[in-house]
Amino acid sequence: MPVLTIKKERFWSLLGRELKDDELSNLLQDLGLDVEELADEYFRVEYNPNRPDFSSPVGIARAARGLLGMELGSPKYDLKPARTYMEVDPRLKDVRPYVAAAIVRNLKLGVEELEELINMQEDLHWIIGRDRRKVAIGLHDFDAVKPPFKYVAARGGEYKFIPLGGYSPMTLDEILEKHEKGVKYAHILSGKPYYPLIVDSLNRVLSFPPIINSRLTELSEKTTSIFIDVTGTDFNAVMDAINILTTTLIDMGGVAERVRIRYPDRSISTPDYRKRKWRLRKDDVNEVLGLNLSTRDIARALRKMRYDVKLKKDLIEVSPPPYRTDIMHEVDLIEDVAIGVGYGNLEPTQPDVLVYGSLHPDTIWEEEIRELMIGLGFTEVMNFTLTNVEDEYLKMKVAPHPHIKLKNPVSAEYSILRTWILPSLMKNLSMNVKRLYPQKLFEIGDVVRPDEEKPEKAVRMLRLAAVSSHSNASYSEMKSVIEEALKNLELSGWSLKPYDSMPFIEGRAAEITWKGNSIGFFGEIHPEVLTEWGVMMPTAAMELDLSRIIEDSKNSE
Repeated sequence: MPVLTIKKERFWSLLGRELKDDELSNLLQDLGLDVEELADEYFRVEYNPNRPDFSSPVGIARAARGLLGMELGSPKYDLKPARTYMEVDPRLKDVRPYVAAAIVRNLKLGVEELEELINMQEDLHWIIGRDRRKVAIGLHDFDAVKPPFKYVAARGGEYKFIPLGGYSPMTLDEILEKHEKGVKYAHILSGKPYYPLIVDSLNRVLSFPPIINSRLTELSEKTTSIFIDVTGTDFNAVMDAINILTTTLIDMGGVAERVRIRYPDRSISTPDYRKRKWRLRKDDVNEVLGLNLSTRDIARALRKMRYDVKLKKDLIEVSPPPYRTDIMHEVDLIEDVAIGVGYGNLEPTQPDVLVYGSLHPDTIWEEEIRELMIGLGFTEVMNFTLTNVEDEYLKMKVAPHPHIKLKNPVSAEYSILRTWILPSLMKNLSMNVKRLYPQKLFEIGDVVRPDEEKPEKAVRMLRLAAVSSHSNASYSEMKSVIEEALKNLELSGWSLKPYDSMPFIEGRAAEITWKGNSIGFFGEIHPEVLTEWGVMMPTAAMELDLSRIIEDSKNSE
């Protein structure tokens, strides 16, 4: 999780008072921050990514003033009307379609403030931007450019500019091939017909999102006005980022001004501080927290958490400040009620029913199978549930199963949820081809498949898979493992039938059926599949559907 190092003197100036170390530590912990270090001149805190407004000391001090009762309710932010605009090229629709912008004037920036802004920018790139894939932020010296602005679609050799950290003009293609940031983030624009570019009225480049800014607009201690651009593939995320940035700069003494964004089909002004209003019922709050708070108690706690609140009988109307982009459900507000009341003020109570914990029956099954596989000479591995289509299906030479695809994957390597475990074990073997053989691995883990009948539209299943890779690996070896496993599971009446499909050799694999249902398969891996994974040794493998076995066993009891 992200970590901030904050000088105490800087924090006292933002907070408006000084605190003793124990008071500071308790305050930070009450805000949900993990105090990593508390030194004489500074402190280090780790914050949860679900609070991106904590990405700067300004945001933490703002929240702390509320919790200390120094300021209650939402801060009041004044946005000046737009005096300039940005024109959006329609060709960017399938490249990087959304942009927001703002101008913040009257700033006084020292080395400390500049460092905070740059660190905040990078943290937001990771938290909201998914490492710039979803959102990228540009901060520019406004006095170095001439509005209005254009967000254009450009070819690789169409523009030249000096990027940050560079000393000579480079084309867009050259930046992607040679510049440190270009090489690092080129994959985001890979395969796109155009590159996004922000230019001013003199056609000078400000930003090449999500790669690099121009040296023309580099910030310095002389900067008094900042032009902010936020581009991305998710409109809401773009608006969240511009709101967090501008409110922080206003709290640093700046005056924010909107910019008109002219899309081909509509026109909007950014930032937009209008937020959804929420309604809480007193009974719902007390039920979740196990307390007996009055509406006034709840309202007081929420105001300490920097919300605006209106009381309407048993209903509490809550308006979050524009930088609280993390509010997604009423429970988020109820959690803040608990923080506002103070966890230290809650009195622990003894549960009405005293019971002793024990392992879930399914966990007992897992442990028994785990001990069995270890006893048979297999080594347990644990792989991610996330994978990709190439590993899951193409390398296994099978048609893709119905699967769940991630909407905004962090990388192409983790883009879907796995539907079987065997590809994960094949990847383990491929990464250990230079190790000693035999290699015998197993995994007990989850797979996920779509299920329209479930409320969440998916079902999680527990499976066991194993591979044995050595010069004498065979169908017979894996059949003996299956027999031992099913014997220990006390399954009787199961049968085998031919399984002449990839990833196995035809005539050297079998499907396992029990009570009319398929519960697994095993066999010798086909040489074509081994070649795909770079595995040179013969390999036998098996996979069992433990969820189905457990369910059918329960139904027969």
